[in-house]
Amino acid sequence: MIARVHTGLVRTNNEDAVSIHPEASPWPVAVLADGMGGYNAGEVASAMAVSVIPAALQHTHEELVGAGVDAELEAASKDLQEALCLANAAIREAARETPSCQGMGTTVVAAAIVAGHAVIAHLGDSRAYAWRTGQLTRLTRDHSLVQQEMDAGHLSAQDAQASGLGHLVTRALGVQMSVDPELSRWPLQAQDRLMLCSDGVTDMLDDSQLQALFAAESSLPELLTALLSAANAAGGRDNISVVLMEDAHRVAQGPGSPSTSLF
Repeated sequence: MIARVHTGLVRTNNEDAVSIHPEASPWPVAVLADGMGGYNAGEVASAMAVSVIPAALQHTHEELVGAGVDAELEAASKDLQEALCLANAAIREAARETPSCQGMGTTVVAAAIVAGHAVIAHLGDSRAYAWRTGQLTRLTRDHSLVQQEMDAGHLSAQDAQASGLGHLVTRALGVQMSVDPELSRWPLQAQDRLMLCSDGVTDMLDDSQLQALFAAESSLPELLTALLSAANAAGGRDNISVVLMEDAHRVAQGPGSPSTSLF
């Protein structure tokens, strides 16, 4: 697991945040958030998200020992959902108590590595991707007005880029009393790579350009540098954040497994 955040070439402040915990128990976890709100408030919300969510997941699940993969995946999904809800409540409370933070919020995408799967929860337009055997697959669907219009057939992908609606998200932490995170799972295989990224990457680079960068099969640190450099070369109009993970050999099989090369 590696991660990096870059301010980009246009903005003077950074509202993206990342947090990676490859040795966390019961599951390795990574969280990426892209804040929004008044001056400095977005970075407060994103920093809270990447702090609260991993902390909320750090508890034992003794009842899952020997319970099987399905039970563990269900527990992880439930825990991720509850962690995002807890972060939502914490961000809203901080905004209520601090006038300069009123109206703050953040997108979020979190991934836990559980029993040979990536369990992913997200709100907003920060994304998760998987790279396997020469193919890049998007694992999340944006919660955005643009995506809604595309799904309804009102906008083509090309028109969406020019719509000016790209940063209007329909789900986020801190915006409403309750949140409904979208959950997904990706069964891991040897040599898989996973990426979490903010829209500072995907607004600058389309999926075909991302595919080309992954296809170079460079090392993970080299790929991370290439992704940030490409987003900046395309304009760097927003903060840029990326988390990369890979499994070089085999996937661990749940709590209490011996340490492996997983991510």
